Amino acid sequence: MISIAPEVLLALTLVAVYLFDSAHFLCIGEAVVTTRRGSLHGLSFGWTFEFAGRRPYVPNPFIPFRPDFRVEWDTSGGAVNTAQQVAKEMRCHLQAARALGWLATACGVLIVLIAPLALAFQVQLLFLTSVVLCLLLAIAASALLAVRKSDLGVTTKQACSLIFVALVCLPCAPNIGRAAAIQRRWTLAPSDLAVLGFQGIPAVTIQLQLRDALSSAKRFLSEDSKEFRVISEQLRNLDGENR
Repeated sequence: MISIAPEVLLALTLVAVYLFDSAHFLCIGEAVVTTRRGSLHGLSFGWTFEFAGRRPYVPNPFIPFRPDFRVEWDTSGGAVNTAQQVAKEMRCHLQAARALGWLATACGVLIVLIAPLALAFQVQLLFLTSVVLCLLLAIAASALLAVRKSDLGVTTKQACSLIFVALVCLPCAPNIGRAAAIQRRWTLAPSDLAVLGFQGIPAVTIQLQLRDALSSAKRFLSEDSKEFRVISEQLRNLDGENR
């Protein structure tokens, strides 16, 4: 039987907790807007397989300084935010979260990279130093989140919850910026997601992604339901834009 040293097991646990905390499960009707260099970069509907009607989504673990935004499709046909308004609010959030993201990234380097390596090679002083520095940076990030909670669009209750998790579970601290961004959700008509103003991905690619996601969502709806009719109308809108 293969035995694993406690230090190595702890090192693996630190990395595993960080990755688990990074993951999200997207419901049908939800998507994630990815960012890059202060702009909206792309759209993701999670992994291709579904688990109990949900799709797992794991952001790139090497770039915790880039927050993602969660958006919901409107299936009621009611009034929703405009794509221009949502895109503007998202870009404002990116500006407000820049310093928070870099503090979170520094925490990630210390607790997910340096600390596990120090454990694996049994360099105790380096491990303790990494933990202490990560805690100090997590405190700084928490203070910044508390000061900028209004600009980041989080409530006092949400901010307190995020701060508590970051300080109690240091491997979760690198995700504090991402967690703050994911707290706020925007609702858009599905066809409007393609006109948020993505940089780096052609609009036609986004439209094809949306078409596949909407077609998949129809499988879970009754043909007599209002939601089915709304999604069908959105598909027709997308098909009209592609012509």
